Amino acid sequence: MKNKIVLVLIMTLWSVIASAKTVTFAYDSFYDRLKVVNKGEFEFARVGFYLVDTLSMQACKITAGNIVTEEASFPLSYTDEAQLLLPFDKELDKDKAKVVIETKGESSDCQLKMQIEAELFNTRSLSKSDLYKMQQEFEELLADLSGFFIKNLLSFLLPEQQGVIVTFGRSQNVTDATVKCESQVCRISVPKTWSNDNTHFADSANVKSVQPWLAL
Repeated sequence: MKNKIVLVLIMTLWSVIASAKTVTFAYDSFYDRLKVVNKGEFEFARVGFYLVDTLSMQACKITAGNIVTEEASFPLSYTDEAQLLLPFDKELDKDKAKVVIETKGESSDCQLKMQIEAELFNTRSLSKSDLYKMQQEFEELLADLSGFFIKNLLSFLLPEQQGVIVTFGRSQNVTDATVKCESQVCRISVPKTWSNDNTHFADSANVKSVQPWLAL
């Protein structure tokens, strides 16, 4: 299973047609955001979509999923973490496809959570320069997803990124002025000097997630 560096960004993106067991989304909303990523030149940054319980924000239990048009139905790929693995397909967008998902469990309702993520390709370790580049790409992708008006005219509305929050698989004991850890979670101020610093930071297998440290 691919390691992922995950930046969590919860957004209310689409109206949901929901019942106790079924949620339905318009495919074009996914397509529009995947298109933004494909237009960019990102080494790490991606967009992920997750189905979560509205109250607990934990992963919903998916039992089945399909991408449906007027002419055909295709199986939806998803993970145990309720990540929706959607194709970037112009024809599905043109055909006004719907994403229909069946769920089970005692959860209230399920909603969509969008995450900015960076997948690690062919690497076993993270360097300081990797973290610096991820921070820059996350910031750029967030601005791109916000649209032209916010990015160019109201950029002050975008949250300021102070660094990154890294969650490890086990507790950390770090003595570094730029790193503050509480158990498995470390807040890291990423300085510009890390931009070309290839010093080893952590083994990829030991990192569960990385998300932005935002000034909220």
